[in-house]
Amino acid sequence: MGRTDTNPSGKEPTTRSAGRAAATGVGLAAALIGGVAVAGAGLAGRSAARRSREHAVTAPDKVHVFPFEADKVLAVPANDGVVLHVEVDEPQGWAGSGRPTVVLVHGFVLNLSSWTHQRRELVDAGYRVVSYDQRNHGRSEHGDLAACTIDQLGKDLRAVVDATSPEGDLVLVGHSMGGMTIMSFAGRYQRLTRDRVVGAALLATSAGGDSLVQLGLGQRFDRIIAALGPGVLGNLSNRDGLWGSARAAGRGVESWAVQKYAFGSQMPKDLLRQVATMVFGTRLDTIGAFLPELDTLDIREALPALVETPVLIVAGSRDILTPPAHSDRLAEALPAAELIVVPGVGHVLQLERPGAVTDAIFGLLERPHGQDAERDAQRAKGAVREESA
Repeated sequence: MGRTDTNPSGKEPTTRSAGRAAATGVGLAAALIGGVAVAGAGLAGRSAARRSREHAVTAPDKVHVFPFEADKVLAVPANDGVVLHVEVDEPQGWAGSGRPTVVLVHGFVLNLSSWTHQRRELVDAGYRVVSYDQRNHGRSEHGDLAACTIDQLGKDLRAVVDATSPEGDLVLVGHSMGGMTIMSFAGRYQRLTRDRVVGAALLATSAGGDSLVQLGLGQRFDRIIAALGPGVLGNLSNRDGLWGSARAAGRGVESWAVQKYAFGSQMPKDLLRQVATMVFGTRLDTIGAFLPELDTLDIREALPALVETPVLIVAGSRDILTPPAHSDRLAEALPAAELIVVPGVGHVLQLERPGAVTDAIFGLLERPHGQDAERDAQRAKGAVREESA
């Protein structure tokens, strides 16, 4: 389908290196995609250590920073027994509307709160919405670290679908690691995807095939983080209060790191703090376990399972973690997909530019299906759809 070409005239954020602030920032920023917090932890100091318990890893019941009263809250066991926290919203009149269920799949070190804007808009428009916390995230149970894989996340999504939506059409919407989860699901459950998935939205994500640890710090340093992350983070997770000490050492640096790596434009302080709460609600050993999986990911072989499915691909022009080139490659593998690049926006685009993302999802939901969808895709091939700044 069409691509939204943008003119990202703004410069990409640059790497800073200025003593303690930069070292701590590198650690916190790396944590946003599974890097190391070694520098920040090492610089915490005695005073910060005394305050560490005040800033310990956020309690599971506090990580949903945008409260939403769900119609149903479920505990869904995955195939290996890990219990997933699932929330279901079912507006009155949905059952007879013929509309699909929308399943929202969040990204790494976030949780279902990251969909707050899209969830509210979808429910208000009469769509049934299923949201859940991925394993070892949010309020879901922490399982075996060896199971922190994209393949397992695809199985988890199947468990959620089976428990909440055993029948009817589905539209799957995934951000970052959530998009990878959807691709894994499609590759593993091809018949279900073909028969029931009438749309898939892949936001700020990648099918891999190249290193995904991209912090904008240079290829060599990014690779060092990928190599050292699991062992170092695993050790830090066993040292009570150390992660909290890193936070206490520099709240300003924490906000700087979130701003730099999550967003492309300047965001309000309150939002930066809310995103930081989600990030630091993720245990260090979980971050370390997922890091090598993300870095070496290659699920391109799963993409043919989505060729016959209407697909929306959305990228932020200033996304440091999964730059638009990853979305370009997805679009090349899925030639009938619609690709939108939102100008000036970073990785967590559903919070930074919620209107653009929500409108794009509604566009996917409103696409015709079957023969009409095929004809519509043929007509739109090569077209350019503009997305306003």
